[in-house]
Amino acid sequence: ALQLTNFWQDFKRDWTAGRLYIPLEDRDAAGASDADLDAGRLTSEWRTALAVVSDRTRALFRDGRPLCDNVRGRLKWELRITWLGGTAILDKLQRGGFDPFAHRPALGAGDMPEILWRTLTWRQATD
Repeated sequence: ALQLTNFWQDFKRDWTAGRLYIPLEDRDAAGASDADLDAGRLTSEWRTALAVVSDRTRALFRDGRPLCDNVRGRLKWELRITWLGGTAILDKLQRGGFDPFAHRPALGAGDMPEILWRTLTWRQATD
């Protein structure tokens, strides 16, 4: 899930480098066109495709969350911070209208207090 989040976060940079990580079936189902990306346009169709893959990625984070509860020591804290950071980037992508061309969703120093607080007050998954 974290690697997929990185793909969505770096969507513009990857496209510029000739890489597309959105599955072609998701691109095609949304009616998105590579020509729009070539022209530097992130259309509503591309936003739809990014929303689909983002939702799928969020589900992977949810499925993997119990792992954060089943380890001990330093790894427990590292996994929780990683999980919270990854989902926070997906939240930023969503709040930005799934448009990483206009603004790359990234964590900054201002995000750290909340992530640290949520790490310390973490509740185990009940599912």
